[in-house]
Amino acid sequence: MPSRLTRRLFIAITGLGAGLNLARQLGCIKTRNTEPRPAWKAGVARVRITPEKSVWMTGYASRKKPSEGTLQDLYARVLALEAASGGRAVLVTTDILGFPAPVAAEVADRCRKRYGLERDRLMLTSSHTHGGPAVRGLVRAISSLYMTAEQERDVEDYTRRFAAEVTAAVGQALADLRPARLSFGLGAAPFAVNRRKKTDKGYVIDANPDGPVDHDVPVLRVDGEDGRLRAVVFLYACHNTTLGGDIYQFHGDYAGFAEAALEERHSGATAMFIMGCGGDCNPHPRGTVELARQYGQSLADAVDKVLAGSLRPAQGRLRAAWGAAALPFGPPPTREDLKTEAEDPKNPFKQLHARRLLEALDRDGRLPESYPCPVQAWRLGDELTIVALSGEVVVDYSLRLKKELGPEGLWVAAYCNDVFAYVPSRRVLEEGGYEGGGAMVYYGHPGPFAPEVEETLIRKVRELAARVQEERHFGFRRLRAAGALRRRKACAACGSPIT
Repeated sequence: MPSRLTRRLFIAITGLGAGLNLARQLGCIKTRNTEPRPAWKAGVARVRITPEKSVWMTGYASRKKPSEGTLQDLYARVLALEAASGGRAVLVTTDILGFPAPVAAEVADRCRKRYGLERDRLMLTSSHTHGGPAVRGLVRAISSLYMTAEQERDVEDYTRRFAAEVTAAVGQALADLRPARLSFGLGAAPFAVNRRKKTDKGYVIDANPDGPVDHDVPVLRVDGEDGRLRAVVFLYACHNTTLGGDIYQFHGDYAGFAEAALEERHSGATAMFIMGCGGDCNPHPRGTVELARQYGQSLADAVDKVLAGSLRPAQGRLRAAWGAAALPFGPPPTREDLKTEAEDPKNPFKQLHARRLLEALDRDGRLPESYPCPVQAWRLGDELTIVALSGEVVVDYSLRLKKELGPEGLWVAAYCNDVFAYVPSRRVLEEGGYEGGGAMVYYGHPGPFAPEVEETLIRKVRELAARVQEERHFGFRRLRAAGALRRRKACAACGSPIT
């Protein structure tokens, strides 16, 4: 090695360096990419689902005529995921009141046949906007009491189109699968308020600032291989009821405004809202388009704050589980009680409810004893668990599950796969009121759930969450057991004690 840098050595070194750089630029020398390969593939699709003609709306029993135009377009948005370790799953978010079981089954069956997508791998969610169109079989009493035969056909036609377009959008998202990175974080938004207010006449729907709420805004970020935002999924536990039944224009309420704001701020990205356990929570105050827009901007701001912060990456593993919890009904009404209710001139919804239950008694000889509530769980990597509950689940469930399963990396969604009734906690059931059992008139069930409804649902959630999380540790436990066995043999050979 020369003791000093000579002119000849300097020229040789710098010339070699320049030559190597030129060779790299020309592609003669392949440089090693130090960037880790994306752990996921993601595909995105979006389809407009606003009815093309006037159709009956759903969400408020006070409406007595079909829609009159559009305040804001409605969409179905789809995110398809494929893990590096194998396996696909598809999330569908929609600006509708909810998926009734038959429509969800129809979409799921088509996706299984066309795309090989099993039921546990398809999550169908709704924003629960009260500004969307009626869908066949959803809260039948609210719309069918006043609809004409022609209007019922319009709802049927819309439902067929809706199911077909959602199915096609799933296919588009799967065809769009490209390398992606997933990460997640947690924010907060303050506008949800508990809506169960205690009065001398029992619990009524009104703002209760002292009642339980869940202000968390979990966020999932989906980036392309180039680092650009492709999709953002976010959840909030609050009814989309800023606007009331006096609005006859289609709209997505605050969730629709939040999605629109995020898509405007992040060109080319798709924003997807999931409704949380907000069965007994409303925006406060309510009543104007400006408030709905304000809450949407507030929620979008909360999401953007998370996107701009430090997020946790989700590793490229995907697990899914599906089951049903048989939620038990309380003692059914007698035939005599139903006959009396069917003749009550004060409430036409109660009359319709009683007549339909009497028809069920005549047809089946008894009323249903329980309802099969779908429950779904996904595990993204070893970090994030998404629990998808069906029905209008009250906030007690998300608060309890986060406490028992750990709030870190846990999403608790509701209004997924089947919106069939309010699902009260034991507390809400015992307090009574609309969410405690009064709304069953509109959903057509025999009456309130039994006191064990909460434990029945929680037990099923624990089972499915354990199933998707246990798989995470299975290989490790197996390797650890094999290692322990080898240590025992070695120790036996040398006579050393096992520690």
